[in-house]
Amino acid sequence: MRSRYWLVLVTVVLAAGCGKKAQHSNELGGQTGTIAEESSAPRVRMPYVIPEAGVHFNPPLSWDPERIQVVTLSGDDASSQQAGADYAVTFDYKAEQPAHKDSPLLRLFVMRRSQWNKVTNSSSAGEVIDSTGDWVFVASLPKNVPYRADLLDADQFAHMRVSLNDVKDAFTVESSGPSDPSLRAESHR
Repeated sequence: MRSRYWLVLVTVVLAAGCGKKAQHSNELGGQTGTIAEESSAPRVRMPYVIPEAGVHFNPPLSWDPERIQVVTLSGDDASSQQAGADYAVTFDYKAEQPAHKDSPLLRLFVMRRSQWNKVTNSSSAGEVIDSTGDWVFVASLPKNVPYRADLLDADQFAHMRVSLNDVKDAFTVESSGPSDPSLRAESHR
């Protein structure tokens, strides 16, 4: 008799639970699983940290990590991107369509303050987003979407674009600025 009672109780509880799920599903307009998907979506992404350049950048949620390639240049290679830059960190949109070239969503230039003072009249340098006593961090954003308007890459690039204020909010100087590679153990080998 007792086992029969438990069987009935378990059946009633399970049936009640299924009814609530069906009722909840109807309240959502038949969209089962939507709540679980929304709650599991990340609220922040892993930051891009480039210690040698002193860069710590928290990418926006609109950036698809599979569509981003980070290119870091130093020395003469960085200076070829922006006169006077010691480091250039470019966050490239990786084009999906084979005929399209990758295009920068954001470029960060790291310059010694003395170099920045020499290029401040240049509008191509970008905007200062942060600085320390020795270093100036400059952001350069694309003025236009580099792909034809009716293409997939154009839509994705436009969706992933950021404003200067977004960059300022997401950027912090890593460890007081660029690390000196000559002080790292690997460089002595």
